[in-house]
Amino acid sequence: MRNSLRKIALAAGAATAAVALGATTASAGVAAPTWTVGPAPSPVPVTATSTGTIVLSLNGIPLTCTSSAAKAVLATASGTTNVTVGTITPLTWSGCTSPFGPVTPTANTSPAWQLKANTYSAGATSGSIAGVKATLSVLTCTFTVTGNVKADYSNTTGQLKISNNATYKLTVATASAGCAGIAAVGQNPTYTATYNTVKTGTTTKPSIVYTP
Repeated sequence: MRNSLRKIALAAGAATAAVALGATTASAGVAAPTWTVGPAPSPVPVTATSTGTIVLSLNGIPLTCTSSAAKAVLATASGTTNVTVGTITPLTWSGCTSPFGPVTPTANTSPAWQLKANTYSAGATSGSIAGVKATLSVLTCTFTVTGNVKADYSNTTGQLKISNNATYKLTVATASAGCAGIAAVGQNPTYTATYNTVKTGTTTKPSIVYTP
């Protein structure tokens, strides 16, 4: 009797182990959601140049630049939303002016700004650029802006479009005494720009593809 019970127990234990092993194997076979960048291999060095006028608007005052350029590195990453698929450093602007005269903007990309991916549909990725920090000077006013911007990328056009909304916004973090009427701490400027991107040293448009 004892031998029979022992055999039953051993058989039950073996069955349980087999089921557990099967579940583990099945889980291991399921790939994690992935944001894949191209052209392979990852990481991909990228050069971005603006097209059209770049505008930072604050208090209804447009601060415009004729051009902007940036370097970035895209990298394949796992995850679903708010996934870092690239870093941006450096970034520059030129030909900047305002109703008050010339504007000198300086991007602080140390640490690097992060390109985040959130949603994907038919070759288009929507997300944000996090860790934005820049200093702007006009007349006797010097102020800094920090925060995030909305970012939309198209594999077809190779364009990265930057804007703001209620979720992704910039905030004036500091403002000198000379900024009265131009900028004040806590205000939210808007930034709009479009960048054409290529793999550095080529004419190939980068790609970002999400696999759930």
